[in-house]
This record gives sequence, C-alpha cells and structure tokens, in this order.
Amino acid sequence: MIESGRAISLDCYAISKSIPKDDLVGTLFVTDILNKSVLLKRYEKALPTARQSMHVSTTVYFPYDFDNPYDGGESVSFSDSGFYKALLFKISSDTPTPEILERIDRDMGLLTLLDSMHSLDPFLFRSRAEQAGIDADINPAYFAISAAEWDKIRVPIREKISKLVAMALGGAGDGKDNQAREQYVERFLTKIWQAQDIEGIEPFVKAMQIPPETAPEIFFAWKAVCYYQVRFGDLVEKLKTLFQWVGHSELCFPIDYIQLSDDQQKNIIARRGLLRSKMREGYIAANHVIDSYEKSYNMFVEKDQPQTFMNFLENAENSYLGLAAHVSVATHSVNLWKWYVEQYGAQMRHTQFVELFDGLTTLYSVELPTDRRAS
Repeated sequence: MIESGRAISLDCYAISKSIPKDDLVGTLFVTDILNKSVLLKRYEKALPTARQSMHVSTTVYFPYDFDNPYDGGESVSFSDSGFYKALLFKISSDTPTPEILERIDRDMGLLTLLDSMHSLDPFLFRSRAEQAGIDADINPAYFAISAAEWDKIRVPIREKISKLVAMALGGAGDGKDNQAREQYVERFLTKIWQAQDIEGIEPFVKAMQIPPETAPEIFFAWKAVCYYQVRFGDLVEKLKTLFQWVGHSELCFPIDYIQLSDDQQKNIIARRGLLRSKMREGYIAANHVIDSYEKSYNMFVEKDQPQTFMNFLENAENSYLGLAAHVSVATHSVNLWKWYVEQYGAQMRHTQFVELFDGLTTLYSVELPTDRRAS
C-alpha cells in the first residue's frame, strides 16, 4: 500500500525528510507524529441502497519504526469515533496542555480536508487546497507535481470547460470585440476552476440549472472527472499489458506449479478467473463514465443539446468517485505488477507469484465463495 503511488498513499515522513529545516512553509502538520505517518485511501463497494456507488475512507498508519514503515505499525481509521482520542494519547498519555490541544485541532482541520478527497492524487490535493484557500500554507513537496505536469492536465480540462462556458452563455457578451469576449469567458472559467463560490457567475449556474448551494462541489467533481479522464488515458497502454499477463494462463501461474497440491492449483485457477472478470468490469465501468461524459459534452457543444450534460453534472460526484476508485486501483495494480516483473521476470516461482497475485486479488476485491475455497 505504501508503495502504491500517490493516488492511494501519502507518505508524510518520506516527504517531510526532504524538506529543509529552515524552509519557510515547513512540513504538512504541526503535530510531529502526523508528519511521520502514512495516509492511505481505502475503496470499498457500497451497499446497493447507498447514495454513492463506492465508499472511500482515510486511514492514518503510524509505523513502529519511522525509518522502516514496512516493518509494521498501527492503523487508525479517520472516521473512527476514537480517532481523536487515539491521536491525543499518542502525543501525550498524560493530561494534554492547551497548546497540544490547539495543535491537534489545527491538524484535524487538514485531515478533514484530506478525508473529503476521494483520492490523494497531487493534482486533486492541490486543487482542493486552492479551493479551500490554503494552498500557500502547504509545502509544494506534498503536491509532488511539476509545472509541466500541472499544465499537461490543466490545459485540456480548461479547453473543454471554456467551450462549454461559451455555449452556456449563449449571446452573453455579444457586441464586444473578440478580446473582450475572451476576457469575459475567462472570468467565468476562473470561477469554475477555483470552485469556491458562484459570485459573478450566477448566469452560468442558472443556465446550467445547477442548485447554487451545491455548485462549487459540482464544479470540483466536474474538474475531477476531466482529470481522471486524462489519467486513465495515460494508463491505458500499461493496463492492457497487465491484462495480457493476467489473461495468459502460463504466465499468470507459478512456474514451479508441480510442487503445489491439486487444491492449491485449483484455488489459483478459480481466483484467476474471478480476477479477470473484476479487471474487465473495472475497465468497462471506467470507460462507461468517460464515454457518458464525452457524449453528453459533445451533445452540448456540437448539437446545442445541453440536457444530457446537465444530467451528467447532477451525478458528477458519484461519477468522479467511481472513476477515482477504478483508476486508483488500476494504477496501484500496474505499479505492483511492474515491480515484481522487473525483479523476478514475467514467470515467477510460487513464493513471488503468490505475493503479487494476492496483492492483485486484494486490490480487486476477489473472494471465492465459501464452498469453493480450498481447505
């Protein structure tokens, strides 16, 4: 999990060690033990009756050995009612001073912001920090994204939003020269990009039939969907290579299988079949969200039929959540598979194969029915 990449894991200790002690901004938290923790996102499929299709939780992992976080530690869910008390006990087992309480309360605000995110991707972390107006208070090392990477993601998103803003405004700004109209559209675009409030863009919000009170979060979710579309596009070829490996019955099987019992071999084969199905389902689901977005967007900008896009925006948060889960799991899986293949080759012995295979099946929530599990 720690090495899964920034979609799922934020290794605060590794980042904080890279920040000079005399840095003006400093580390992320004011509480030292949080600066030595690892934040993890966990994805679980929600119940059919839930409002959102996926449940995302934030876990704070406190390693026993800060310099070797892989050697075990204590994990505490941020949503757990006992989280505050557990954090307080770790800092001060005695009666905490007012100063300690103030530091914890300040850090709880930042943890709440991180918990509100469906992913720890640097682009979204920076976007959420900008939305909250605290980006200047966070060291750029935690965003871990270069100006070139930021622009690579931002430019196509802004282009899409810009076209749609112009369509939604219709005749607004007519009679002005092109430069003035571009400036007019840019003001709207900036407001939507910041996703903080709707002051000054009420005509756009009204034209899109968006409830004013939910508009900022809808705009943020819209931007997030665009972001994951870019991320998914960058990931597709690597993901197909992983799929080819999982789909290959000789490669995706221990090379020394002769040493395994019949039950062990059958267990691997059964789980492999389920893993293939889960991977296929995730890929199809991610493509479905992106296709729905593209079709609704094109209906608006090319055919002047906005209703489908309006419907998409109404469900933007759920679309973003589902897409974030699929892309994050796929990214983690690709990273995990790549590491094992580079270390041991495409064909692995049982010990290494099981480590990788268990990791992939866990990520994709593969579980055999009770009556099919090998004894």
